[in-house]
Amino acid sequence: MADLNSHATLRVADLLHYSRSASINELCLPHALSPLAMAQLGDDVSRERRLVRGERLFRQGHGMHALYCVIDGMLKTVIVDDEGREQITGFHFRTELVGLDALPRREHVCMATAITTTRVRVLPLHRLQDAMQQAPALRDALVALVGRALAQHEQLLLVVNQRRSTERVAILMLSFACRLGRNGSVARTFRLSMSRAEIANYLGLAQETVSRAFRRLEKAGILEVQGKQLQIVDAALLIQCAVAGWSEQD
Repeated sequence: MADLNSHATLRVADLLHYSRSASINELCLPHALSPLAMAQLGDDVSRERRLVRGERLFRQGHGMHALYCVIDGMLKTVIVDDEGREQITGFHFRTELVGLDALPRREHVCMATAITTTRVRVLPLHRLQDAMQQAPALRDALVALVGRALAQHEQLLLVVNQRRSTERVAILMLSFACRLGRNGSVARTFRLSMSRAEIANYLGLAQETVSRAFRRLEKAGILEVQGKQLQIVDAALLIQCAVAGWSEQD
């Protein structure tokens, strides 16, 4: 455990190797193309769009016109049922692709909304198809990304159905830390731009239950939370909680 906490820069690869949990590791991988695949798109394939907080990028049930790569800011994807109840299905950070849900049927099964002021790179579908014809490796990368997204959804269902509340929060913070880091490093400090209510919705918990889970993790010396700022104090214990479970009763 000491090794993970002794390095100034913690690598995502080292952290995932330490966890030795395929299901946890799956949730920590970003929905992002490699730099090489993004370079194959070319600047002429895309344009930039800016969204203010609460603005929708696309709506559930609407046809697919593009994929979107987050430049900065944060998006959430949400499914709304027939009775108007909302279920958050994902949070999406810098470099991650949004809109993959629509690739199989060319129709969005969810809506995407900006949590903060956000800029995205718009990749129009017709130009994306042209780019994939010219670069088969890009097509293969997108297919792999869709498969990863489906696998992550399945793992999330397992987390929600089988894990205690503190473990669910620990797993989510581990996922955020891996996905918010730069150049393969883990982000030890980051901002939780989403609300506690949004985290609770995503994890299938009550808002107060999420707040209690954060307090437990703080008391255990694993996290330090000041408002929306979060710091990972003990990465090894965070992984232990995520993989092996929480020792106290929820």
